[in-house]
Amino acid sequence: MSDKKACIEAYHEMEERYAMLEIRFFSEEQKSLIKKALSDAIKEYEISPEIVVEYDDNDRSHGMYIIEFHDDYDRESGDFFEKIIKDLDIGKCVIDR
Repeated sequence: MSDKKACIEAYHEMEERYAMLEIRFFSEEQKSLIKKALSDAIKEYEISPEIVVEYDDNDRSHGMYIIEFHDDYDRESGDFFEKIIKDLDIGKCVIDR
């Protein structure tokens, strides 16, 4: 059996004034890294998107953060999401969920 850990996955969606970034985690360590990246981005950009955390029914160390911007007229979400993706060293977003 392989000891390889699953990588953090990200999925991005944008439409008119709506923007969403979904970040999936597969361990408590990854969850903590995401939480810190979000906290740092919120402090740096002084904005508070809507954030929801959903957990796997069978394992609370697996789940996802869903970060949403509604009425994002000034497209503040772009730089905010870029910082999080860079801080988490995510090379590319997942195309299919």
